[in-house]
Amino acid sequence: MTKPITKEELWSQVKAKFYQELGPVSFESFIEPLHPIKLDDSSFVFEVPEEDSADIIENWNKAFAMNFVQYAVEITEGSFIKPEIKIAQPQAIKQEIPDNPAFRRESDLNEHFTFESWVVGSGNEQATAIARAVAEEPGTNWNPYLIFGGVGLGKTHLMQAIGNEYAKTHPQARIKYATTEDFTNDFTDSLRAGEGATATFKRDYRTVDLLLIDDIQFLSGKDKIQEEFFNTFNALTKTGRQIVMTSDQLPKNIPDLQQRLTTRFEAGISMDILKPDLPTRVAILQNKAETDGLNIPRDVLELIAEKVDNNVRSLEGAFHKFEATLRFMNKPATKETAQQILGDLNINQGFDITVERIQQIVADYYMQTIDDLKSSSRKKDLVNARHIAMYLTRTLTNESLPDIGRSFGGRDHSSVLHATNKITEKSEADPRMKEMLDALTDEIKNGK
Repeated sequence: MTKPITKEELWSQVKAKFYQELGPVSFESFIEPLHPIKLDDSSFVFEVPEEDSADIIENWNKAFAMNFVQYAVEITEGSFIKPEIKIAQPQAIKQEIPDNPAFRRESDLNEHFTFESWVVGSGNEQATAIARAVAEEPGTNWNPYLIFGGVGLGKTHLMQAIGNEYAKTHPQARIKYATTEDFTNDFTDSLRAGEGATATFKRDYRTVDLLLIDDIQFLSGKDKIQEEFFNTFNALTKTGRQIVMTSDQLPKNIPDLQQRLTTRFEAGISMDILKPDLPTRVAILQNKAETDGLNIPRDVLELIAEKVDNNVRSLEGAFHKFEATLRFMNKPATKETAQQILGDLNINQGFDITVERIQQIVADYYMQTIDDLKSSSRKKDLVNARHIAMYLTRTLTNESLPDIGRSFGGRDHSSVLHATNKITEKSEADPRMKEMLDALTDEIKNGK
């Protein structure tokens, strides 16, 4: 998902929106009985009691499913998540789940991220070949294996495909998937909890057969975390255990990364993933359509693939919006429908939305320069302009928080997050601010 969130957090926020929309009577009848079971990147599974199931499922299919999709997109900042409602067995809802076992592949790995669902093209074929080799013989020739590339190109999918493949051939293997943020939080939580928790943390991370770590660029500037990861890295590689990592750039280009980590990361093999070419994009859409049981003409898929050419995540996002239109609004799978969706997404417009374009348009609006936006000046009008430019960059591009910070004079990701939160709050409270943001967005996408 675009914005990480637990099933409990997502369901709580979605329920709040349903309550506001439906009122207490319909809410109690059709929303409250649902029990969240499982959340992944594309679906949210619920169970309902058998005695209420027919009426609830019928109403969800007719009225509530599309609302759920829209609410989930808003809450997760872009993820298309479909609700799936199943009838509960009499004891299913009351069954207790064991407290957080240390290794639980079904919760750590996305079961949909497999080699079978991965589309190979010219931009990823070398990275894919190495990934398959690692899955077959981990801890040998390609250790560590680093997959790097831009946002939304499938790094996490390919990395988790290694884990799912190895789990299939080695059912007893201990496999751990974590983001760098997970690793950081686990470590700091263990320190707060005391010596016993620290020992558990080390055991969980240092005794696995396969460790998958996402987004190592977020190790940047965190000396204590880097030290712990260095020790974890050494403990695993010395015993022939495999490490697979992803990053948005090569280790040598990650700022404030200790040299000893850079050296060890580069001791294995690093492979990049590039933007998919047109045939690969069409193949990705065909794969999605087949998986979701949709019969979409090839010329329609080609139209979407031609227009959405920046990354896989944006391509899948456009497809999911198209799919939702077909399923929930009963639109035909035609080029006209696709063109309407692309128009709604402003994908078929002539302007490339870049950080530089956003900075220039915002700077012109506030009668400043791009250098002013990047400067350390704290003048009130300039700070506001800088915050707005950061907010628009965050909402209109796939740039990561650290990358946005670097584009605005080397600021850190927390500064970008503060700016986007501040402007979000202002736009919700002040209609004039929202109107101004809409006008700037329209100019960035479509020109004057």
